[in-house]
Amino acid sequence: MYKHPIILPLDIEGTIYALQDDKGKTIGTGTRDVCEVLLHILKRQSTYSSPEDILDRVIRENPKPRVNIKSAVTI
Repeated sequence: MYKHPIILPLDIEGTIYALQDDKGKTIGTGTRDVCEVLLHILKRQSTYSSPEDILDRVIRENPKPRVNIKSAVTI
């Protein structure tokens, strides 16, 4: 239906909106601000082409755990 996800009003006053994907399926509803945040999250997730890309980014962004920390509970 659409080329990109779209935010559409659900009432005449414009207080409730719906976020629809490119196939016309409703992803979420709420205020305009809520739909804009959801749209931002969708666009951010679509920049990765595969789960491996997401995993690589998580590994790069998170520092390695410290090795000198003693455990509070012995195993």
